[in-house]
Amino acid sequence: MKTVCLFCASMDGKDTNYIKEANNIGDILLKHNYSLLYGGGILGLMGVAAKSAKKKGVKIISIFPEYLDEPGIIFSKSQKTIKTKNILERKKKMIELSDIFVCLPGGIGTLDEITEVLSTAALGEHSKPIFLINTNNFWSPFMSLLDHMEKNKFIRINGDEAIKSSSLSNLFIVDDFEELSMHEKFISA
Repeated sequence: MKTVCLFCASMDGKDTNYIKEANNIGDILLKHNYSLLYGGGILGLMGVAAKSAKKKGVKIISIFPEYLDEPGIIFSKSQKTIKTKNILERKKKMIELSDIFVCLPGGIGTLDEITEVLSTAALGEHSKPIFLINTNNFWSPFMSLLDHMEKNKFIRINGDEAIKSSSLSNLFIVDDFEELSMHEKFISA
C-alpha cells in the first residue's frame, strides 16, 4: 500500500471551495488503495481531510510534535500515531514514510513543508512525486515565484556535475483531486 503525505492548513481558509476539495481526498485514496499520512490535526483543512479519509475507511497515520497532543487539536481516530519532539523531526519522518506528496492550500507551515520536500528532492535525497492541488489558483503565485527563480538561474533545470538531480523535475500542479487521481505519476509512484 502506498502512502500519500498530505500538507495543508489547520484553518478553513476564506473560500468554501478549499473545504470542498479537502473533502474529496477520502474518495481518491480509497479508489487507489492508498493510505493517508498527515500532520494529525482535527482543525481546518487537515481535519476535513482526515474525516473524509476516515469516513471512507482509509488507513490514517498522524505525525505530530508531542507538544501538540491536546484534545481539540489532534484527530483521535487515526490508526497509527507517531509523536516527534518537534516540527523538524516531524517533517523528516513524513518525508521518510511517504511515497507521494500532495499539498492543498495552506499558510506558513504548509509552505515550509512543501519547500522542504522540494529542497530535499533538489539535492537528490528522494525522487518522490510532489503535487500541488491548485484550488482557486491558490498555488499560481508560488509557481510564478519558482518560474522567476528558474529564469534568474537559481533553480537547476537539469542536473550538473555537482548535483545530479534537478529541482523541479518531480513537481506537478493539478487543478483538483480528480485530475490528481488520473495523473500518471500519482498512479505509478
